[in-house]
Amino acid sequence: MLVVAPQVDSRTNTQNRSPIYGVTIPDGYRQWQLIAPALEAEPLDELRAVLGNAAAVDAYRKGTLPFPDGSVLVKLAWKQKPSPEFEPATVPGAATTVQIMVKDSKKYAATGGWGFGRFIDGKPVDEAQHQTCFACHQARVKGHDFVFTRWAP
Repeated sequence: MLVVAPQVDSRTNTQNRSPIYGVTIPDGYRQWQLIAPALEAEPLDELRAVLGNAAAVDAYRKGTLPFPDGSVLVKLAWKQKPSPEFEPATVPGAATTVQIMVKDSKKYAATGGWGFGRFIDGKPVDEAQHQTCFACHQARVKGHDFVFTRWAP
């Protein structure tokens, strides 16, 4: 499956670190393997796709939990819109966010071993939004190494 992602200039990644965690948008992420798509209902009303680097994909395939250090997940999100060519279909509209999870059990020990980054138009969102990341993951998916996405068959 080909995933078309929002354009991000990877040359500026090091200048655009997320607050709190220092996470950047990884170079080459658009060539990573699809883990799973998702449909987010209102109020977000988004189409999403989660991609993983080789370490994350290997962990998913083997059913390894916790994910090993070095695993990186990238969630791409777009507003939903009806297809102009095929009325029953919903297709990606405007890009909304690129969200990143980076596994480093030592660096991010206080947040379950994960660092988070949320980006709009290649720029990190504010610190207040990043402060909500781990709390949401901890409340809902603590038993799955704080990761929402499951491998799509």
